[in-house]
Amino acid sequence: MAKETPESGSAETPGTQERHASWMELFFDLVAVAGIGQLTHLLHRGPSLGDFGLYVVLYLAFWMVWACMTLYGNIAGNNTRVGLMLGAMAGLGLMAAAVPGIPDRHATTFAAVYVLVRLGAERIWGEGKLVVDWPTAQLTLGVWPWIVSLWVGEPAKFWLWGAGLALDLYVLFAISGEKMLAEGRKRLRARIERIQRSPRFDPDRWNPDKVPTFEAVHAEPAHLGERLGLFVIIVLGEGVIGIIAALGGQSWTAVVVCLAFAAFVILAGLWALTLLFGFIPRLMTESDATAKEPWQRIMLTHCGVTGGLATLAAGLGLAMDHAHGHLSTGVGWALCGGAATYFAVVGVSGIRSGNVGWRWLLTWPLPCTALAVALGFAATHLTALPLVCAVAALVLWPLLWETWSAGKWRTGSGPDRPGRAAETDTAT
Repeated sequence: MAKETPESGSAETPGTQERHASWMELFFDLVAVAGIGQLTHLLHRGPSLGDFGLYVVLYLAFWMVWACMTLYGNIAGNNTRVGLMLGAMAGLGLMAAAVPGIPDRHATTFAAVYVLVRLGAERIWGEGKLVVDWPTAQLTLGVWPWIVSLWVGEPAKFWLWGAGLALDLYVLFAISGEKMLAEGRKRLRARIERIQRSPRFDPDRWNPDKVPTFEAVHAEPAHLGERLGLFVIIVLGEGVIGIIAALGGQSWTAVVVCLAFAAFVILAGLWALTLLFGFIPRLMTESDATAKEPWQRIMLTHCGVTGGLATLAAGLGLAMDHAHGHLSTGVGWALCGGAATYFAVVGVSGIRSGNVGWRWLLTWPLPCTALAVALGFAATHLTALPLVCAVAALVLWPLLWETWSAGKWRTGSGPDRPGRAAETDTAT
């Protein structure tokens, strides 16, 4: 009943060329990450616990729209409709423009545009097609609280947004695309059997070609791995831009220059740790990369990792703006909380993937998470330079460990040694 098409990414056909991100997809990524960069405005007000909560909700909203449209481009391939992608980009642009006015104004506009983009993303697949790897793209249960929020004032509006995104995450965990496909086929067979048993059924007028079918579509791992990696790079690039902007607006004292250098070390180290030793290179080189790890888990890992990176990058910019004197609690937690989130997501994902063991977890993901949390509590007693240098040390330690484990420190050894590549794949 289900058909596997070449564009579904389920298998390579003879003559298929290696796919890379298109110009349209790269353009779309820039708009999505620009929206995430706008979220820094929420952290400039303190930030308070409420600001952090709103920051997380808005980040998830941007990422959810990006993920739905990215899966569409990945699966549709050359059949991607440019006008539809441009429309989604315009929606993301309006959402990004509304962020600086939230929570005082533009919140309803943000919600309305989010609803339109999500509902549009639900209908782009066509009738009878089921995205097995990402059922959230077609199940808009989490959009309904956003619709209700259009007629609700603050702060209840924001709680409804959070509830909607929580429902999306529930769908991500609780609903299997394979089970949805099996249930759909089962219901279709039952419906056909009822029609054929009906006294009005005429076999001569029965046309099997007109019977509806369920077409299962799948993501292409290598192409999607490249898309996930590009998103990480652009998020880190936003952090670099923030550092440069902060550096250009201050006197270049020794403290400020050292602070900028330490911040760059953090971003460069996270780039290497994520893209050289993580799950993204595996997706781009192994056709069966998702055999043991479902796409829902991979995408959720990407959401957590990029969320941590975006928050950490925002914290670096705020620390640069407060290069002298003690940091506020909010700025300290933006920096250290982002780092702790990154390390924690990496650790959980690595263990669940089965590619690493508890020895690896105890070597750096768990200690780095704990130390980042401890630094968050101590941030108010520190100035920006020692705090940023401490976070840089937390990033350099796992990077040194991974390069050593990959055999890059020893002559004649490397990741090609038996068992070494699997041991060092951290699923970050």
